[in-house]
Amino acid sequence: MNKRIEKLLAQAHIEFAPDSKAVTSRFAELLIEDVLNEVKERAYYTGDRDWSDEVDRPWIQLEFGYGKLHDAKHFGVEE
Repeated sequence: MNKRIEKLLAQAHIEFAPDSKAVTSRFAELLIEDVLNEVKERAYYTGDRDWSDEVDRPWIQLEFGYGKLHDAKHFGVEE
């Protein structure tokens, strides 16, 4: 599990058992993706050109330990 996600869980006073680690990580990824989708939609409707879904989304995913950039960085996977 990404250290950043672990820190957020600790701040929420949520403890997890080792067998729930995958579920917790997947929940965090789904939550992050939902927020990123909202940002993308709002940026589109407001005309905010500072947000680039193709550039910004992968970098945020990397920060939380998943996605294409994370895989490329840690596993050498390229698409």
